[in-house]
Amino acid sequence: MKQALLILSVLGMGIAQTSGAVETTFQPNNTLTHTITNISASNNYGSSRNIYSTNSGAHVFSNDEISQAIDNLSAHAQQKEYQLASLTSRLSYERQQQASSRVPDSNSAPALAAARASRAALSRSSGYCARYVRKALQSAGYEFTPNPSAYQYASRGTLAQAGFTKISNDMPPQIGDVVVYDRTSRRPHGHIQIFDGNGWVSDFRQKSISPYSGTHSYTTWRDSQYVDDASDRGIYLAMADK
Repeated sequence: MKQALLILSVLGMGIAQTSGAVETTFQPNNTLTHTITNISASNNYGSSRNIYSTNSGAHVFSNDEISQAIDNLSAHAQQKEYQLASLTSRLSYERQQQASSRVPDSNSAPALAAARASRAALSRSSGYCARYVRKALQSAGYEFTPNPSAYQYASRGTLAQAGFTKISNDMPPQIGDVVVYDRTSRRPHGHIQIFDGNGWVSDFRQKSISPYSGTHSYTTWRDSQYVDDASDRGIYLAMADK
């Protein structure tokens, strides 16, 4: 019996004892109430009368029945774990489906901007990345006030106002994504570029995401219509208590 009471305690059941009774309650959703009467001075549980009642109204009196009640609670908890795993798997699948459905097609604004930038790209830098990318974005229908420096398209909120959302730099790039490099003492205007589906383009076709050597700070921006956000779809995970 003591072992059973210890197990009940481990499961989160509060135990309160007086000289005349012990009451055990499991909260919040499954209640197992335990009352012991006629406890001897030596706490001889074998001579005590044990009455357990659950929230379903069932009563148990023996150690075997107590063990069975504990097993039932464990099974219930395991069922909840399975439900959570199933819901998590479904959410992951829906996110993948939505991500695939939100890839810009050839007639979308991100794709049109990227195509324009790709056609206009030079073989080497002219120093006018902001002008080239700005014209590409405007040709696709994005509306904003031009900035004299590339870094200002991020720092002044220009891309956000044009309908872009800042995303993680770790996200795989997709057509129409824009990257803005911060300014430095050596490069006071920063840098801006757009992904055309094959590589990064500014005023010239770059060999990699960075036109510089070394490590430099930048932000990545994506047309907000193609940003996967589960909250926009009203998907919420809930485990119904049964």
